[in-house]
Amino acid sequence: MKLIHMADVHLNRMPEEREGIGAIRKQEIQDTFDQVLMQAKKEKVDCILISGDLYDHPPMMEELKELNARFKKLSPIMIVLIAGNHDFIEENGPYERFEFAENVIFLKDKTLQSRYVEALNTTFWGFSYHQREIRDALYDRIEPVKGEGYHILLAHGGDENHIPIDYERLKWLGFDYIALGHIHKQEQIVEDFMAYSGSLEPLDRTEKGQHGYYLLDISEEGQRITFVPVAKRSYEVIEIEVEEDETLFDLTGRIEDEMIERGRQNFYEIHMTGYTSLSKRFSFEALEKKYYIIDIFDETMKDYDENELYEENKENILGMFIEEMRSLSAPYKEEAMTMGIEALLHTKVK
Repeated sequence: MKLIHMADVHLNRMPEEREGIGAIRKQEIQDTFDQVLMQAKKEKVDCILISGDLYDHPPMMEELKELNARFKKLSPIMIVLIAGNHDFIEENGPYERFEFAENVIFLKDKTLQSRYVEALNTTFWGFSYHQREIRDALYDRIEPVKGEGYHILLAHGGDENHIPIDYERLKWLGFDYIALGHIHKQEQIVEDFMAYSGSLEPLDRTEKGQHGYYLLDISEEGQRITFVPVAKRSYEVIEIEVEEDETLFDLTGRIEDEMIERGRQNFYEIHMTGYTSLSKRFSFEALEKKYYIIDIFDETMKDYDENELYEENKENILGMFIEEMRSLSAPYKEEAMTMGIEALLHTKVK
């Protein structure tokens, strides 16, 4: 049996609105989700698991109709899903009232339920959120599963506000695979057996690394999962050590070459270290017009002339600090002088 495990798609979210591309990112999230559905058909998978937060909010009726049309077209592929803390089931809301196509299993009860699919000889287990936060460790109450065939659990949570999970206990309950959702970074908690698939697309600048889904094979010999990256963009960190005599032109060129190599479409944090004679006011306006630079961290240290710096700042706190430090004979005087000047220079620039 071949399955796709995904979670935390967050349809209708608009990441990077402040960068002016919120609507573009919203569409890219939808496009990536559609791409995975098409890939499911191409790979001839038997089932798609969606472990919560398919939507960024409780969906509207029209949104569910559009979703159902996509799912129906995938038949005979089965789709099994639960609602997470973002797309929780509102009382008498569209999610609760909507009737999905025959190839869709929505485990929407508040308590653990199961559905057996004879064609796959598999029982699917899970329950949905009916509120934004659930602090009870509900998965701790699950009893060991029994019965023939395969058993797969869909679960959403893992922090103190969203169903704390005792992974060690969970792994001994007799499931053949545990498809986790809620954490946006892909991670195998137990190799080839219990995993967070992460989000299909990175949803904010803290979500670095690859994003995609797991392709899962289950047989009598066991299970094997493979991570498949699909995200259209990523959040990247560029670490640059500025050379002492480097010009701003050369530094800008090095940073741009790095961004071109990694991909123009990505979002970048730039971290600069080293000693430099350049002004602390690095200007990358030209790059910021061509690329998505979300943060610049300047941790360089000024290659300054102490005497010249003192003469220029005699009348302010920086000059007073240098004069005071020169009068001391304390250990680590030079290190303290350097650290103090750097701190005051950074403060002055800010």
